[in-house]
Amino acid sequence: MSRLVPLLRRFLLLAILLFAAGFCWYNRDTLALTARLTPLQWLLVIGGYVGCYWLNALMACQVQWSRGTQPRLGEMLVINAYASILGYATVLRSGFYSSKLWFYQQRFGLAPSVSLGLQAWVSLLVLMGNALFGLAYGLWLQAIGHRLPWVHWTLVLGTLVIVMGVVVVLFQLATLSWLPARARRWVGNMRDVIASTNAAEVAKLNVQAILNIPLQALALGVLCSAFDLAIPTPYLLLMALVSNLSLIIALTPSNLGVREFVLWQLLGGLDLSTVTLLGVMMVDRIVQFLILVVISLCGFRLLQNGAVQTTQDR
Repeated sequence: MSRLVPLLRRFLLLAILLFAAGFCWYNRDTLALTARLTPLQWLLVIGGYVGCYWLNALMACQVQWSRGTQPRLGEMLVINAYASILGYATVLRSGFYSSKLWFYQQRFGLAPSVSLGLQAWVSLLVLMGNALFGLAYGLWLQAIGHRLPWVHWTLVLGTLVIVMGVVVVLFQLATLSWLPARARRWVGNMRDVIASTNAAEVAKLNVQAILNIPLQALALGVLCSAFDLAIPTPYLLLMALVSNLSLIIALTPSNLGVREFVLWQLLGGLDLSTVTLLGVMMVDRIVQFLILVVISLCGFRLLQNGAVQTTQDR
């Protein structure tokens, strides 16, 4: 087994490189459009997205730090990059979650149900933070005269209902005696992850999730300006917000098509060129993907240390 793990890591790296090459080749015309960006614009876009990835890694680490596991921030950043790339190739973010479970087992010795509970709880907190910000920000925009489209309110309110519903269902399932013993253990471990989180930790993680929004808005604003797409600043924040919340409808690889549809609905009243808007969205995808590939390649050595002995799935 000790020899198999490094081989699997190398296979995963090779698979990501092959997928990255195919992805870039298939989107080579869109990739060529990035030549419009100046060095300063590249710096701002990369800085915005790297800041987002750093915050996401910090959130994942903090959830584990408070529970006795001590992952390094750098290795979590690389693990998230690997998982995000695999999410580009699978529906329902299955590649993202399955690869996170594998890394959590190999790196930190966590049982699969605990790993799933940790990652699912971080995802729910990110969605909750974005939805709460979207609710408050949307009400403020409405109050000063902006009429927001249905897609904003549907995603914001729908996300809040789904997050609360998932938590309630999880706690209810843990009490059902007729569930198979293994299923009860999985549900119980996931419930314990949530139950062990105090209000201060929830508030801190929600704030960190919200900080992602202006960073993404910065990157999107620079890309829009490079393509002469005039979008008001309030709508740049809404674009970042809606992009994040659209992940809850992860029906396609990397939410392709879903994200573009909700953004088109969001910006429909601004009289923008649909072709240019779609071009910006595709360039945005390419840039994010390339940043993730670079992080994966630069951080590959961080994952070469010995794995922790995996615990039993109690």
